[in-house]
Amino acid sequence: MREKEGRILFAIFLLIIFLPALSLAQYETGKKVVSKGVADGKSSSARDEALNDALRKAVEQGIGTFVAAELTVEQKKLVDERIYTESRGYIQNYKIVREGETGGIYEVEISALVKMEKLAGDLEAIGLLIRKKQNPRVMVIFYSSEIDRNRSFFDSDVAREGNRNTENQVESSLIEKGFKLVDAGQARRKKQLESLFLKGDPSRAAKIAKDFGAEILIQGEVRRSFVDKRSIFGRPTRFFSNEIRMKALETDTGKVLFSGYKTRPPSGVGALLPLEDATSELMDEMIEGILDQWRKDVFQAGSYQLDISGVSFTLLSRLKEKLRNIRGLSDVQVRSFQSGHALLEVKYQGAIEELAEKISLMKAPSFEIVGLQANALEMKCLD
Repeated sequence: MREKEGRILFAIFLLIIFLPALSLAQYETGKKVVSKGVADGKSSSARDEALNDALRKAVEQGIGTFVAAELTVEQKKLVDERIYTESRGYIQNYKIVREGETGGIYEVEISALVKMEKLAGDLEAIGLLIRKKQNPRVMVIFYSSEIDRNRSFFDSDVAREGNRNTENQVESSLIEKGFKLVDAGQARRKKQLESLFLKGDPSRAAKIAKDFGAEILIQGEVRRSFVDKRSIFGRPTRFFSNEIRMKALETDTGKVLFSGYKTRPPSGVGALLPLEDATSELMDEMIEGILDQWRKDVFQAGSYQLDISGVSFTLLSRLKEKLRNIRGLSDVQVRSFQSGHALLEVKYQGAIEELAEKISLMKAPSFEIVGLQANALEMKCLD
């Protein structure tokens, strides 16, 4: 009996020691690729040159996971300088499958494991990870509930000034990181969005932002409310609190990508430096939070919505079976079905364009892709 208990305790000990390492190893699993490198067979270093070419092409395949569109000249230059020159640093391990000279050309074919997490981090540093999501466009709206509640015109002006300053700072930071911005348009429409936020209806606001062509909506609120009067160099000065709140959500699905807030000690009426400092810190957290979700797309399937029209319940059941046979698609959930219209949520590891192509090739039932957003497909049943 004691011997059996001892074996159990030893097994538990091994689990405690090795389970964290196993979990980390699973997350850091690379992408297995096969690539072929070539070099001039007459060169004395032909084998090394062909092997280096094969390693570079292996990394190219890893980059292709993140970047579907054609790179600009400047982006190609950055990738050449910062990624391809260090190709070996992105290869976890490799083995030579085949090598030899044919017709004066030396060829080396390898099977390699690419370090996708490291590659994603370095691509992010040169602004390419955003292309993984097809350069999503962002709309920024700042409002203040303090303006509506505060009767003082002076205090309202302080709140508005904080909003304007912070909104400009947020937009500049997003542009610097490579995000594309969408203007909220005319003042009347912007007031409509602000009103929806004040009423606690962000989903409706997201739909309006989507109509403007934005895939991500960032709503922010600056709260600069009066605290007290203090004497500065013998002059009475009004001091206001400094608080900023921000939330980022996908406009097509309503999914919240980030939510957070920062505060700083009260400052004088015209002193916006504490607020700017809080905004900068919160922006770093928000951008990192969004990009971290996109990095995880390499290891985990992303959620997409399928908005389907003209489908019967029988065809919907057949569609679910067909979708489950798509490679990379791991889950299908029916969110709603009414009067020939269905809303499905699927988990798919890959770009939404790839999923759209695979669905468009399906037969019995067959579907036409009539709309494509960053995280959703609009489909029409043809059967």
